[in-house]
Amino acid sequence: MNERPSLHVGDSAIRPTQYSTACEYLAGGMSVIPLRCDGSKSPRVAWNDYRQRFPSDDELQSWFSRPAGIGIVCGIQSGGLEVLDFDERADITFSSWCERIPTELIDRLPVVRTGGLGYHVLYRCSVIGGNTKIAMTAEGGVLVESRGEGGYIVAAQSQDGVHSSGRHYVQLRGVALPLVPIITPEERKLLWRAAAAMDERVDPMAEYVRQRRSQLRPKAESDTTTPWGDFDARADWSDILEPAGWTTSRGIAWTRPGKQFGTSAKVAIASDGTEVLVVYSSTAGPLAAEGTGHRTWGKFAAYAALHHGGDRSAAAKAVLALGYGRASR
Repeated sequence: MNERPSLHVGDSAIRPTQYSTACEYLAGGMSVIPLRCDGSKSPRVAWNDYRQRFPSDDELQSWFSRPAGIGIVCGIQSGGLEVLDFDERADITFSSWCERIPTELIDRLPVVRTGGLGYHVLYRCSVIGGNTKIAMTAEGGVLVESRGEGGYIVAAQSQDGVHSSGRHYVQLRGVALPLVPIITPEERKLLWRAAAAMDERVDPMAEYVRQRRSQLRPKAESDTTTPWGDFDARADWSDILEPAGWTTSRGIAWTRPGKQFGTSAKVAIASDGTEVLVVYSSTAGPLAAEGTGHRTWGKFAAYAALHHGGDRSAAAKAVLALGYGRASR
């Protein structure tokens, strides 16, 4: 990621006081709360009250007359504030996510480097949710989650010691906080869809359906008289993708060549019962999605694109030689 110069003032001698910084966030329409400086990031007050009202100046002066970090309350009280939190494998995940977002949109959004070396992306929208784990690793680690109604985050320029690492929360790019732009529900959907595309969890029901359809497919009257039809019915995605440099852990979520982690595509079941590959990445070579959408490939079409430059005639001859199509039996 090409990080812009930090907006954080690193010299503690000239850094604004926590009181004045909290006042700036409050003036920006955000409800603030004090946080403990013991590395726990936990509130020093019963903070749910501040989901319905802003703190008074007396409260702010009382809170920040002694060391305390600044927490920003997300949700309706803060003008529809929602935050995407990139946690595990943050650099790789955030970079991959940015590839899927239009430049003009990502350039508007404040991005904060967290004390745990993750990223917070802030925006306001008329549509917000709660705290949601959007993308996780296959092992259960959190790649991307949201902070919305019922959540809070540590503010940039918050007091030292709020995070257990002792590192500051530093704004890297986007409009300068406390200004947080308003985006449309459609733009929010783009942000969430790009995050969800990196989810590595296997849906148990989807996997069950895939296995059952695979078991039942030979009984169906599908067109297996042609090499390409038989290839679509019987070929394995691993034999198509792995020789081209794609990787997977369980055969459902796939990572494009050149990446170590993240979901670039997923195997799904089409309406006719065949397996297809839904590609989300716009940098996935011959299979790349267009723009911020996705692209769906059948097995034979993907094989032709990856291994025969899109020449279906050459691909048909190759799969015929491999034993696909009734004419070859």
